Amino acid sequence: MSIPFALARPMAVLCLLVLAGCGDVTPRGLLAAARLDPLGTDPGAIAAALEVPEMLRLRSGDAVLRLTFRDDDDALRIDEAVELGVEEGARGLAPAEGTRLFTATIAPGDRARFADAQAAIRRLRAEGTRGAGSLSVRVTGGCLQAPLAAGLPVRTFLSVDGGAFVPLTRRANLFDRLSADEARVLRDRLAPC
Repeated sequence: MSIPFALARPMAVLCLLVLAGCGDVTPRGLLAAARLDPLGTDPGAIAAALEVPEMLRLRSGDAVLRLTFRDDDDALRIDEAVELGVEEGARGLAPAEGTRLFTATIAPGDRARFADAQAAIRRLRAEGTRGAGSLSVRVTGGCLQAPLAAGLPVRTFLSVDGGAFVPLTRRANLFDRLSADEARVLRDRLAPC
């Protein structure tokens, strides 16, 4: 799941999502992304819910939140990734048949580092640097209670204010969204429980 942002009005976020071809993003996910101020939202208020196959168990550190910013010359200026604390269940959501839900949040010890990355991007903008950014959540590991039947279907939800989760992305095979090398690394990190 990746949310591009241009650091402008929410409509710019919507346009970037549509232009980026985020076909897996739901209409409600677009609205949630439009409400998200990736540079002003308290890192402690960002929560993602991850719906994964029931045989996959996620633990803290098995999901990552990444904030990046590239200038108009496509130079990567900011790239901050924090491992997320993960707990089973997600308030207000029921897992679909054959799945389980996990809530992923930025650990208290990593919130200051994430806030520093947000502040660095705000400083670049204040200095006149133009560019675009991305906020993404990715499953990076886990343990398997049984072999995966086929692929790794993941569906995501987002809450940015402590409120209800809204669907962000439709269920999609995560392996299809990764490069061959990234998919191999993830498969290697999915060890038996």
